[in-house]
Amino acid sequence: MNMKSKFFSMALGIYDLVLALGFTYIGVMMISSKSGIFVEYPKEWLSKLPFISWTIPGIIFVLIFGLGNITAAMFSFRKANNKSWVLSAIMGIILFITLAAQVIILDKWYLATLEFFIFSLIQLSLSILLRYNIWRTNL
Repeated sequence: MNMKSKFFSMALGIYDLVLALGFTYIGVMMISSKSGIFVEYPKEWLSKLPFISWTIPGIIFVLIFGLGNITAAMFSFRKANNKSWVLSAIMGIILFITLAAQVIILDKWYLATLEFFIFSLIQLSLSILLRYNIWRTNL
């Protein structure tokens, strides 16, 4: 790996780690739902989603997005791994598809949805940049 690829790998790892911590924090807030915006589950969502509280979505957040991004970060921090970008790209795609499904199912846009779309696009962009730099190095 050249210096530029190492930089993108480290940047992607740090970004994945920040996402993992953020998603884990949000998931725990959803599960505990003692205060804040997760106290009351929106009644208008009950007919559209298979959940009746924030607990299951919180568990999904922690397991898929928290642990998935921690795993992606660990792969990015490994020195000799040329495929570290793959798991990060998969996590970015899963987040993007999940958000698109949310907008389609709920038929609403929320400010957080737009922010998370941007987060997924940044993750995908960093993954693509790392892949491109690894590919150029191997030519």
